[in-house]
Amino acid sequence: MILLIKVLNAVFFTVILSIAASSAIATDAVLLEGTDGKQHAFSEYIGKGKWTVVNIWGTRCPPCREEIPDLVQFHDTHKNTDATVIGIAIDFPSYDYAKKDEVLEFADDYMIDFPLLLSDGYVTQKLGLGRLEGLPTTYMYTPEGKLVGKQVGGITKVILEKYIKKYTKKHAKS
Repeated sequence: MILLIKVLNAVFFTVILSIAASSAIATDAVLLEGTDGKQHAFSEYIGKGKWTVVNIWGTRCPPCREEIPDLVQFHDTHKNTDATVIGIAIDFPSYDYAKKDEVLEFADDYMIDFPLLLSDGYVTQKLGLGRLEGLPTTYMYTPEGKLVGKQVGGITKVILEKYIKKYTKKHAKS
């Protein structure tokens, strides 16, 4: 498992997605229920001047459970400056709609303080991102709201920070 994570670390976000900004941000009409019971437009989280890490996960998904502490640490380190994390929970292994009580209990156990939304395995299609290929899946949006990265499989705080630094440096020269 550690070797797999190291391999994923090496390749994560090395492929920049060439998705037009209009399709990447075509989320104004997509509403997702939050753990607060309210409906939230996905667009309220994207393109707000900070990097946005969108992590799709399940409470009973082993690799999801493994990566959550890093996502919490990343969010806590960056939320007041340059980046935020948004979690979208779905049921695992059924890919049905997430069970709110399970997500709330999980969030409490793992001290998750980033926004959590509830959906099902069709969430990526609703968001214009194609078919969900597996859990966990992480998408990276620039501060301007452009989708620039996707990772199917585990993620770490270090990978996210390296990607932001590399992307920012590369595009600062442009």
